Parts: sequence; structure tokens; C-alpha cells
Amino acid sequence: MLDSLNQTAFLHNVITIGSFIILSIGLIGALSKKNLFKIFLSLSIAEAGLFIYFIGSHFEVGKVAPILGAGVEKFSESMVDPVPQAMILTTIVIAIAILALAMAFVVNYYKLSGHIEIDKMDELGEQR
Repeated sequence: MLDSLNQTAFLHNVITIGSFIILSIGLIGALSKKNLFKIFLSLSIAEAGLFIYFIGSHFEVGKVAPILGAGVEKFSESMVDPVPQAMILTTIVIAIAILALAMAFVVNYYKLSGHIEIDKMDELGEQR
């Protein structure tokens, strides 16, 4: 059955729809939760959806990984462009560092206040 489909277009559609579903799950979680930990975790799920979409949009059937080994002197036409992959790897590292920093802030906030619920935050002294 898959032989009759254009596999490149089919795979691009699957990757696009799947990544937007993951992005939507992350955004809905971030907007609907009141716990800081859950909000940051939902945002990292949304980031993963964006990473999958960006890498998937540069996927090409029949091309090989851009690894130059013995016998390969130059970048050939049968290799996938390595620039988007390198950009996403860098972005993943930055996203993990930001998530670790945010979690450290959440832990320190919990140590100071005893809660991590957004509704209970009243450090400015405002009366409700």
C-alpha cells in the first residue's frame, strides 16, 4: 500500500502532523497548569515538537547522513544538508541548560516559600 503513495510527501505529512500534536500538547499543558514544575516541563515538550518539525522538514528519502569517511573527499549530492541538524543540536543543548536553570529557580523558590503554585504567589504583598 505504501508503494503507491509518494513516500516523501507522506513522511513529511506524518512528521508535520505529529510534531504539531506534540507542540499542542505542550502548549495546552503550559497554559492549563498552575504548578511551575509542570509549566516548565510542558514548555520543554513543546520545544521537542518544534525540534522534530524542523529536523523533519529537512528530511529527504534516499539521502545519507553527512558523515565524511574514508573514500569520500567532498560533500556529495546524496548527502543531507548538515546545517539544520547542527543548529538543532545546538538548540537542544541550550534548551536543556535553560530548563535546568528554570528547575533550579523552582527548587529555590520552593525552599523559600514552601509552594510552587502560581495562585499562591504573593511576594509583592498585594491583597486579594
